[in-house]
Amino acid sequence: MSQKSKAEKKVSGLKVFLIIVLILAIIIGLGIGVICYMVRPVDDQSDKAVPVGGMLTSQTVEYKHTSAHGLENNLILKIMQIVWKSCDASDTALHAEQTPPENIISHKDIEYLEDGNPYHRLDVFYPEGEIPAEGLPVVIDIHGGGWMYATKDLNEYYCKEIASKGYIVFSISYRLVPDVTVNEQIQDCASALAWISENMSNYPANANTVMLTGDSAGGQLSAYCTVLNQSPELREIFGTCETNLNIKCLALTSPVAYMNHGGLFSVYTRMLWGKDYKQKPTYEFMDISDIIIYADDMPPTYFITSSGDTLAHDQTVTAYNLFLERGIESELVDFDEYEGKKLPHVFSVLDPFSEPSQQAIDGALDFYQRALLR
Repeated sequence: MSQKSKAEKKVSGLKVFLIIVLILAIIIGLGIGVICYMVRPVDDQSDKAVPVGGMLTSQTVEYKHTSAHGLENNLILKIMQIVWKSCDASDTALHAEQTPPENIISHKDIEYLEDGNPYHRLDVFYPEGEIPAEGLPVVIDIHGGGWMYATKDLNEYYCKEIASKGYIVFSISYRLVPDVTVNEQIQDCASALAWISENMSNYPANANTVMLTGDSAGGQLSAYCTVLNQSPELREIFGTCETNLNIKCLALTSPVAYMNHGGLFSVYTRMLWGKDYKQKPTYEFMDISDIIIYADDMPPTYFITSSGDTLAHDQTVTAYNLFLERGIESELVDFDEYEGKKLPHVFSVLDPFSEPSQQAIDGALDFYQRALLR
C-alpha cells in the first residue's frame, strides 16, 4: 500500500472519529439542554409550581442560601430534580385515590418563622370531640423526600390518620436542597420544634407527652434533632437553637441516617451537605453513629422498615443495632411480603390506610404509649 493511501485512510479515520465526537457532543448538549429546561424554576405562586428544591422563584422570598452555592449546577442533582418532580405527580395521583379520615380539625400553613418562605410553615391536626383535661398526646412529624422534595402536605393523610387515633399532630416543612444544605434543614426543623414548644399551650396538647417521628430523609432529620436536643456542643456546631421539647419517644420509618458512609447511595447524599462539605464543621457528623455519642439520654426508639425497602432497609437495621449497642431501648419491625408483594420504602406513610400500614402505625403508637408509662 502506498504512503498516500495510508495517509488518506488516516485522514478518513480521523474524520469519522471527529464526526462521532461531534454527534456525541450534540446529543450530550441536547440532553443537558433538555434537563435544564425541565428543571427551570417557576414562580412559587404558579399552578405549575412543584415542591422540589431549586425549582421555585419569587420576587419576595429568598430561597437560596450561601452554604449551597454551586449545588444548583450539579448535573446529578439536576437529574434528581426531574426524578423528584415525577414523584410529585405520582404522589398526587396516589392521594387522589385515598380518603382521609373525617372529623379532624386542621390548622394549616402556620408560619414558624415569619419570613414569608412557604417552606417555613407547619400544620396542626387533632380529632373533633371531647378533649382530655390534660390534653392530647403529641406527635411531631418530619416528612421525607430525599432532602430535595416535598412539603408537609405529602404526609397530610398520614398525619390525619394518626390524629384520628386520639393524638394532636404537628407536621412541619423545611427548605430543600439545592436551595440549602442538610445543615440548614436541621436548623429549620429545630426552629419548628422550638415554635411548637413555645406555642403548644394554644392547642389541646399535653406538653409532657411528645413523640418525634420522620420517614426516610425525615427520619434522619428527626434522629439528628433528637440528639441535638440533648447536646449544646452539637447545637453550636450545627448552628441550631434549643427547642425545650421533652421528647419521650422517637419513631423512625426507614431513616437514611448514614449519609457519609452509606454505601453507593452516599455518592448522592454526601453532596447534599454542600459542594464544600469536607471543609465544613459538620463533616465529622454526617452519620448517626458520629453524633449518637453526644446523647446521654436518648428516648425509646421504634424503627420501621420492609423487605421491599431498597433505599433504606440496611441503613434502618444498622441504626437499630447501633441504638441497641448504645443501650437505647429500641424495637425494630421489619415487614415481609403482603399478599405476595414486597412493601416498598415508607409504605406506611404514603399509603397509611392499608392493613400493613395500620399495623405499622398502631405498633409505633403502642410503643409510644408504653414509653409514656415508663
